[in-house]
Amino acid sequence: MARTSSAYTRTQIILHWAIALLILLQFLDSDAISAMIRDVGITASSATEISLAVRLHVFVGITTLLLMVLRLVLRFTAGAPALPEDETPVMKIIAHATHYTLYIALFLMPVSGLVGWFGQIENALAGHSLIKVVLLVFVALHISGALYHQFVLKNNLIKRMTFRQ
Repeated sequence: MARTSSAYTRTQIILHWAIALLILLQFLDSDAISAMIRDVGITASSATEISLAVRLHVFVGITTLLLMVLRLVLRFTAGAPALPEDETPVMKIIAHATHYTLYIALFLMPVSGLVGWFGQIENALAGHSLIKVVLLVFVALHISGALYHQFVLKNNLIKRMTFRQ
């Protein structure tokens, strides 16, 4: 995807954890916007009263998209550390596929939400719901892989995404 570097930059680490927090917030807050769309219909974005929780969901989605653009720019300019040398070819494929899928989902999720919400396009909202499932699966895979590296392989891979390098 990008050039290899010796470590993630401080900004890359901050973006990683900020986006992780925003994703968590979105999942915790998704019921409000789902309920509004269910109750009002596809025209929910033009409703006269929109709750703070719904506005927050839209704002956090836009913020996530902007941070993902910045993150992608940094990935291409600053690079990313190489995968561990002792990692098997299969594990490398899984790691790359997981990261590519996360990046794609983290772009498509807010874009589909914005198109569905502001464009009032039902197919975009359906896609948004589908991408949510994909994102959940790959976030779980990403976390599982990090924990596997940390506690089974004991190669301290998690340290690369902390400030204690």
